[in-house]
Amino acid sequence: ADLQKNSTAYQLINPLYECNTGENYGIRELSSLKSKINDYINQLTANNSVSDVSVYYRDLNSGPWFGINQHDVFTPSSLLKLPVMMAYYKMAEADPSVLTKKIKYSVQPDGVIAQNYQTNNPIVLGQVYTVEQLIESMIIGSDNVALRLLENNIDNKKIDQITIDLGITTATNSTPDDFMDVQEYATLFRVLYYSTYLNKDYSEKSLELLSQAEFKQGLVANLPKNITVAHKFGEREVSSGVHQLHDCGIVYYPNHPYLLCVMTKGPSFNDLATTIQQISGKVYSEAKRMYH
Repeated sequence: ADLQKNSTAYQLINPLYECNTGENYGIRELSSLKSKINDYINQLTANNSVSDVSVYYRDLNSGPWFGINQHDVFTPSSLLKLPVMMAYYKMAEADPSVLTKKIKYSVQPDGVIAQNYQTNNPIVLGQVYTVEQLIESMIIGSDNVALRLLENNIDNKKIDQITIDLGITTATNSTPDDFMDVQEYATLFRVLYYSTYLNKDYSEKSLELLSQAEFKQGLVANLPKNITVAHKFGEREVSSGVHQLHDCGIVYYPNHPYLLCVMTKGPSFNDLATTIQQISGKVYSEAKRMYH
């Protein structure tokens, strides 16, 4: 969706709402939505098309939220590109020249993980990119080479600092594959929306890149084309026949934006994608019912 920009207004953040969690409307509707989604998940797990689904939903205007299996842990995989972007933008607040630094993609970096969902515009061997361009590739196309180049050009403590500051589990060498839950991950989107960690310009910039994400097989698949969704997906084939697919972001329903995070495990990427699409569609229909 096109984002109309003007010089005075931020389109994707809402710093004023940070402390407004007092309103309680919508609680009854929320519990009805929660049970609908719960029934759907139970159906899926009963017929084994999916083994594990976690959901976190939050109304960003008034704060009511619910979680389903929200403490189950998953492999965040590409979701961890978000703290990498935030680490660079945090540095850029003090020194914007960080973003114009040039990095040459001269050799395939070590540790690049193969992707099931390929980017449409992979970065090209032999080319020189600015840090800003690599951040765009890493977020919009989820490009794993861009991720590695960025990680190799920053002190990793700066990336860890993001998760430490926000109280999110930080991966170490001894961390198991599955270590993050939906509620923890959703914190990253909350601090961007309320602009409580990065300044307003970089919070807005982060959400703008996330709203251009190429991945359309999850949260956005069943939503109207004109609805902006700032989101990040993650995928991992953990072992043969065991896949994980996650999609997490902010759905900018007119005047009632909400945060939705879905993490899934199961035998088939297609079934996992369908699960995320269906849950997102059900939440959107409920929003329509509540706010129309």
